[in-house]
Amino acid sequence: MKLHVLVPFVAATVFAACQSAGEDDEDVLEINRVLVIGNSITYHPIAPDIGWHADWGMAASARENDFCSLLEASLLADFPELAFMRENVYPFERHYDDLDFEQYAYLKEFAADLLVIRLGENVNTDKLEGWNFSERLQAFTDYLTGETGARIIVTTTFWENAVVNEQLLHAAGVEGWETVSLSHLGEDEQYMAIGAFENPDVARHPNDKGMRAIANLILQSILARG
Repeated sequence: MKLHVLVPFVAATVFAACQSAGEDDEDVLEINRVLVIGNSITYHPIAPDIGWHADWGMAASARENDFCSLLEASLLADFPELAFMRENVYPFERHYDDLDFEQYAYLKEFAADLLVIRLGENVNTDKLEGWNFSERLQAFTDYLTGETGARIIVTTTFWENAVVNEQLLHAAGVEGWETVSLSHLGEDEQYMAIGAFENPDVARHPNDKGMRAIANLILQSILARG
């Protein structure tokens, strides 16, 4: 496998992972179909009412600078036949307790062999009770990937949210999913688009540096298999 990383700080880790894979043919990483589910950080359509005039991950400066595009470009360099799909599943975040999963049948039909779950910021914490969000996330994930046996990676929220992260990590622990911590990024304004947008909610989203950091951390986790 060739080595492709986004910025130097992950090079040593990724290189070590690729070397390990090369030493044992049984550990060579194979990825064919990647699905990323998320919210506005993953994709947001044009919304002039909040000052957002693009249709990619909010608040990247261009489509190629959002985390999904960066992740896809890096993976394609090593897996040129890769199929990559992203989807904003905001309705699941808000209505997880009674959402009809069948509205996402097209995501199930994509038959991903790698699912990246990168959401949680829009979960209404007043509705959290026991492990209700964790259990519904497990059910939703099983609906999307149950027949494919997909590898699953879940991230924490971008902005620190202890109660939601607890639910996300609980689901990961029960199901054996891999986890990627992102919440430290949302505590540092250098990773946000502060000043670039008049709307404060848009401006708190990851800027290009934040998007690159998210992509790098997820990429590290993906390539660490081996």
